[in-house]
Amino acid sequence: MSVSRNPPTRGRPKKLDREHVLKTALLCYWADSPTDVPISEICEKTGASKPSLYREFGSDDGLKEAALDAYDELVSQRRYDILAGDQPYDEALEALITHTVQDRKKADVPNGCLLFAMRARREEFGPLTLAKIDQLRENSLEQYRQWIDRAKSNAQFRRDIPTDTAALYFDAQMGSAMRLQKEGVSNKVIGEILRTAFSAFG
Repeated sequence: MSVSRNPPTRGRPKKLDREHVLKTALLCYWADSPTDVPISEICEKTGASKPSLYREFGSDDGLKEAALDAYDELVSQRRYDILAGDQPYDEALEALITHTVQDRKKADVPNGCLLFAMRARREEFGPLTLAKIDQLRENSLEQYRQWIDRAKSNAQFRRDIPTDTAALYFDAQMGSAMRLQKEGVSNKVIGEILRTAFSAFG
């Protein structure tokens, strides 16, 4: 799914355009607050009616769940590809940091991380979104675990640090980096913070 910061606003369609609605919802949740964007705003931006949107997604909860799935495919998959690659740990780590601190303006997407933003306010979501948040977090942690275990087997990562502990640490540091980016801290500084945070592992 390609994403534009400004999905075109169209007249009310006869049939709901699912991809257009998902792009719009994804960007609204990502750029603003995932709990402060009402269904009516998505309808206004896409020209979709509330009944058609509810028929397609079931509820606001269902739309947020689908938006998270779209985010995972659009954003998280690139990180998973880096972690699953066969390059040495140091090279993969640098690629991971570079990906994290990329210029979002050039990519035409908002700063920050939608998943981390939703995790921070998880008590405000419905059961479908909560289940998706937990699923995607576990997927992310498992990717880190597998990467760390491969690095350990190649003597590229400290064996005295438990894999689960290291995976949680990576997850937490990446979340902090995304929050700093959202707050306007420069990508250069964030990159330096991440390199320092991970320097003790190799």
